[in-house]
Amino acid sequence: MVTGRTSPNGNDLLHSRRTLPVEINLIMQEEDPSPAPREPPMASSKSGTSSKKTTSTAKNNFKPQPIVLTALDGFLLSGTLFLPPGPIITSLPPVSVSSDDPSNFSHTAIHKQQADSLTKIVIISAATATIQDFYFKFAQYLSQELGMIVVTYDNRGVGRSMPNSEELSFLKAATDNSPLPSSNVSSPPLPPKPSKVPAGKAKDSGKSKTNPLIGFEATIVDWALRDLPGVFNYVLRRFPHSPTLYVGHSVGGHILPAIDAYYTRNLKRVLFISVTSAHWRYMNNPLFIYWFFYIASPIVNSHYGFYPGKTLWGSMEDLPKGCLETWAYWGSFRNYVVGGNPEWKPNFDLFKVPVYSLYFSDDDFSSTSAPKIMDLIPNTLRRCVGINPVEDLNMKKVGHMGFFFNSCKEKLWKTAIHAWLVDGHALDHDAIKEQATLTSSYARL
Repeated sequence: MVTGRTSPNGNDLLHSRRTLPVEINLIMQEEDPSPAPREPPMASSKSGTSSKKTTSTAKNNFKPQPIVLTALDGFLLSGTLFLPPGPIITSLPPVSVSSDDPSNFSHTAIHKQQADSLTKIVIISAATATIQDFYFKFAQYLSQELGMIVVTYDNRGVGRSMPNSEELSFLKAATDNSPLPSSNVSSPPLPPKPSKVPAGKAKDSGKSKTNPLIGFEATIVDWALRDLPGVFNYVLRRFPHSPTLYVGHSVGGHILPAIDAYYTRNLKRVLFISVTSAHWRYMNNPLFIYWFFYIASPIVNSHYGFYPGKTLWGSMEDLPKGCLETWAYWGSFRNYVVGGNPEWKPNFDLFKVPVYSLYFSDDDFSSTSAPKIMDLIPNTLRRCVGINPVEDLNMKKVGHMGFFFNSCKEKLWKTAIHAWLVDGHALDHDAIKEQATLTSSYARL
């Protein structure tokens, strides 16, 4: 299903090697100016083998950098920075304009070319009860193969973003006044995830203060109005001139239009993945969702003091109980987030960044409601494309989470996602299907 229209003059950004010598905010190792020795012609096959080994070694040496992000209220969030190989351009050289001929606008074209060469920054915002590690493969593709800087993070109360985290406090103190390391320098390990309480122990001990989420007050509104602006602040401070792209998965897309336009001033394009409505009537199994939201979850939250998704059932991640309550509250409205927070409607109406939304017919939660979310941002250029994995991609399943698996790399990442994030072209349903068919044909050769 395709709705909306793509931008006829989208802000196309060049996808090329960046060679302009400009200052950057990152410490990069100096490259050896001397040319590499050439292999003799007779050893061409060995040279190819050596080149492949070098590339493989470089990928194996790639390590993401742990960072600490500060929400607007001072809460510390765990984040990860993915740096691309090669030069990184994050600022423009000064442009000298001759005052002799006021009708000469040639400098404008030069400035546009230089602006297009800036390294793009991508923010990946996770789904409910999903840790940032889940997106690392996709983030690595964007940074290592598309040459982008990628920032992932955990919302408060999820993954490593726990309240009063000593690991995050230590990491923040160690990096506050230090430059970021280059992508090929070994980095300290990511802080360990908080230990989970075994189900049996939690059941026996009741509300024993062993899980850091017990008594922790947080809602998805905090994710939207405190955490996400803090992430954008981090990007704006370190890369103030770079064009920013945004990938929102599920709730990561719901909350973006709610934040103030001040934080999204450098945002050029948005990608929504499985950003569907969780209104219980729109879900694939509405009676089960109604029971889960309004009968089972309140009892479980009251007993444990938090939502024990992973602790009790090994499904999703543990959540602050306020986050699940927000999710259920929004789910009682047909217009979802705007119904639950009507004060957000002006921001949703003013949101004008182009959005490309992909959803899948085998989505585990809601397979048809993504266009309803797009209707909440009526004044932006948008395209919403529904994909049937079996018929369109020749894949068994994608579902709500599967887009970020490596299985989608050839048929979605390298086609539709590359076209949108790099070139600003939003492929329609037929183009995605055609590209997937060609990919399957090449794979059989």
